[in-house]
Amino acid sequence: MGFDQKGSSVFRVKRGNTGKWNVMQGNVMQAGIEKPLASFDTQNVASEYAFEMASTKDGSNVEIFNEQGTQIAEVDTTSPPCRE
Repeated sequence: MGFDQKGSSVFRVKRGNTGKWNVMQGNVMQAGIEKPLASFDTQNVASEYAFEMASTKDGSNVEIFNEQGTQIAEVDTTSPPCRE
C-alpha cells in the first residue's frame, strides 16, 4: 500500500496476529485497513510512529486500539497539544 501523502488520513495502531503493534493508514471514510506501514514491538513506539506520520498530513488523526481490539484513543493531529 505504501504511505499516501495526499488528503487527510487516519493512522491506526493495532496489535497484529504476530503479536507486533502495527501502524496502518487509510482515509477517514475507510473502515478496514489491511496492510501495515510498519510493525513494532511495543504500542508506545508504534503510537509515536503513527503520530509522526500523521503530523506530515493536514487533517489526519490517530486511532489507538488495545490488545483486545477496542479503540482506546483518537487524536486529531490538527489541534496543538495542551500545554500547562
